[in-house]
Amino acid sequence: MDEDDFDYENAMSILVPVLTNQLTTMTFVVPTEFADRVQMHALQVIESFEQHPSSSNMDENNKMMQAMSFVIQNAFQSYLVDEFPPEIE
Repeated sequence: MDEDDFDYENAMSILVPVLTNQLTTMTFVVPTEFADRVQMHALQVIESFEQHPSSSNMDENNKMMQAMSFVIQNAFQSYLVDEFPPEIE
């Protein structure tokens, strides 16, 4: 397929995270119910952020990814600091 033949109007969007030396990606296999709960919390974060008087608009292209990252990082941080069972350490 030549570049001239590419159908830009019907192409699927691909989200590529911007990574630096301080960031990486992680992939998990989880039950769909868990993923749904994370997404629901992320939507609540987005809604709260958008309703906050001092907030600026989040980038429409990746606000769900940012919010899900925020939810997961906070949940893991809480678990690792506050609830990590001593017998596993």
